[in-house]
Amino acid sequence: MVYGLHPLFLLLAAIGIATGLYALNDRAPFLMPFLFGGSLAAMALRAAQLRRERRRQLDSTAVIDFSELRRKDLRQALPWLTQNLRGHDPVVERLVARLQQNLELCSPDRTLGAFLLVGPTGTGKTFLAELLAKALFPQSEPVILRMNQYKSAHDVLTLLGAPPGQPGYEVGGALTRPVLENPRRVVILDEFEKCHPDVKHCFYDVLDRGQCREKSSGKTAHFGACAFVATCNAGVEALRGICAAAQDPLQRAARARDALAREGFDKALLARFDEVALMDQLKGVDIAEIACLQLAKHWRQFGIEVSYASPEIIVEAIHRNREFQEYGVRQLARLVQELTTPSIDAARRSGAQRVRLELDRATGRVTVTEA
Repeated sequence: MVYGLHPLFLLLAAIGIATGLYALNDRAPFLMPFLFGGSLAAMALRAAQLRRERRRQLDSTAVIDFSELRRKDLRQALPWLTQNLRGHDPVVERLVARLQQNLELCSPDRTLGAFLLVGPTGTGKTFLAELLAKALFPQSEPVILRMNQYKSAHDVLTLLGAPPGQPGYEVGGALTRPVLENPRRVVILDEFEKCHPDVKHCFYDVLDRGQCREKSSGKTAHFGACAFVATCNAGVEALRGICAAAQDPLQRAARARDALAREGFDKALLARFDEVALMDQLKGVDIAEIACLQLAKHWRQFGIEVSYASPEIIVEAIHRNREFQEYGVRQLARLVQELTTPSIDAARRSGAQRVRLELDRATGRVTVTEA
């Protein structure tokens, strides 16, 4: 079949051409060789054009400028990353260093890197992945896949696209379609340990060869300009002991992969990750810094800058957060809002743009004064 043309259309066109040529043959037979040759040449040119268009559609690497990627300096974003994510500077530095190395060596047959972040809930794993996405590709939204929604073997079709004729095939794959539309992406695999083993197997070729065929369209998605960040809550206790005991990075990485293999991961899959990093529970001083950031961010949403916040407010937020310690700092933003939101209305009514926040120990309420 000629690319892009329906067989019925070709049949009707052939019948029409044959009928016209038969009628013309009676009137001007000397024109027949020229018309026949011209028709064949036109069809050959059109077929070649359609093949080139089809090849461009199938090959997403055509829109990836690898020379531009090799010139990118991710190290410039390191201060911004550590400023926005507190308490995990060594992990951030390792990931940025490895990503920078992969950027300088990027090619169509490999990804920009695959990283597995292990730690308890609420320690900033997904947040770090989102920050890396903003630093690496500011103009591209990350592809966030909640892997706890891929618990059956059938979910492979959701990931890679259903074959033509099956429900949802026109939507494409949750992994492949965004990359076909824009190949410069960070793919976040949230709670990677919770997906079905068959779904995990889909990432063997993706992480190994940097490409994958979408089942619904037949197009090949190329991941040469994609970085993968997977998060995991399993194996935390084992990795704590390994990170404390092993000083050699290679030895630590090997032991970490062995520990995660005992949690159900295939060693062949773990070997495809460039880094396995532990993001453990935060220290008190880090939680205090995060509370300050959350406080300033919350008030800034209402157009008010906080020039000073009493330490008692932060202590109170941390004290309340202890009830939710097993959830990390997820509750901290809500607790800060609980403490300070009643004071925002008063500040807005007064027209204040910069404020100082104090804690009234007698009532436990936050008082606001214009700075």
